[in-house]
Amino acid sequence: MRKIFNLIVITVIFCSSVRAQDPNFSQFYNNPVYYNPGMVAIDNGMKLRANIRSLWTPIPGRFNTSLVSVESEAIRNVGLGILAYSDVEGEGKLRSSAANVYYSYRPIDKKNLVFQVGFSGGIVNKSVDWNRFTFSDNYDEVLGNVYTSAFIPPGFNTATYADFGAGFALRFNKKRNNTRKIIRMFTLTIGGAGHHLTQPIDALLGDDARLPIKLNVHTTANLLIGETIYSPGFIFERQAYFQTFTIGGSVAIKPFIAGFWFRNQSFLMTGRKYDSFVVSLGGNIPVSRASTFRVTYSFDLTMSKLSSASKGSHELNLLVNFDDMRIFKNIEKRNKSRRKYKCPPDFKGFE
Repeated sequence: MRKIFNLIVITVIFCSSVRAQDPNFSQFYNNPVYYNPGMVAIDNGMKLRANIRSLWTPIPGRFNTSLVSVESEAIRNVGLGILAYSDVEGEGKLRSSAANVYYSYRPIDKKNLVFQVGFSGGIVNKSVDWNRFTFSDNYDEVLGNVYTSAFIPPGFNTATYADFGAGFALRFNKKRNNTRKIIRMFTLTIGGAGHHLTQPIDALLGDDARLPIKLNVHTTANLLIGETIYSPGFIFERQAYFQTFTIGGSVAIKPFIAGFWFRNQSFLMTGRKYDSFVVSLGGNIPVSRASTFRVTYSFDLTMSKLSSASKGSHELNLLVNFDDMRIFKNIEKRNKSRRKYKCPPDFKGFE
């Protein structure tokens, strides 16, 4: 099994030189900054997020991704954010780390309509430890790992480059005073983003290996029906030859949240392109009048040919929301409020 695993990691590394794929999260709706710079500080106040994803846990080695981000309102229609992540594949054999800063600007800021554009820039470092790999010619059929491999590692094992992205987000919300309406309140968010816009050189295996541009389009909604919040949504991602389409929704009956999502390789729901089903459970806990804490766990049930070996994936998301905090708060007091838009009160913590 370990020999097979090492072969998989080597294949991933070689493929990444021309078809590199970014880390992916099942809870995309809980990780808006990572997917779209235009979503930075689209909600009120300040948000702290942490995401941990463990992929294919039974397979020897680690396929783990960790991410933390902070986003906040600033002044005069401006939002700021920072994000850092670490992606480890194969017990540390292949590691990617990144740190990014984000800026968003809001040219349209009305009571029920918001339009934002955002930009990101940062540094990415990738490294591989060739000495930790074993190959088929290392092994004897009886004695095991006793030989020296004929594999000759490349002359370099790290790559560092600048990376840039941009995106937009449009949000509309409506509250209906007529209590006879089935949908009492709703918000709708539509966005899109492009990443690796300068196609930086990802030179672990060659000086001409450029990182493909990644594009995504996403939509989420919140509908208050009775005392229950229904949150459907989808995201489509494409990077070179890789693409994925995730669609589904969650239901929130305060303080509990449950969701079901389906991931496919395209918009066409054909059996040959099934990837996974995602089930999520969580809770949204008020900490104070203006602060909430949310935790969401999700499990990916793999439907592809890897299902028997991978046993699915696990993901944990933590969110702390400070609705009354923002950067440069004292400066903002001397000026007009950054925005007219305010999230409907019933959606606090569920934006």
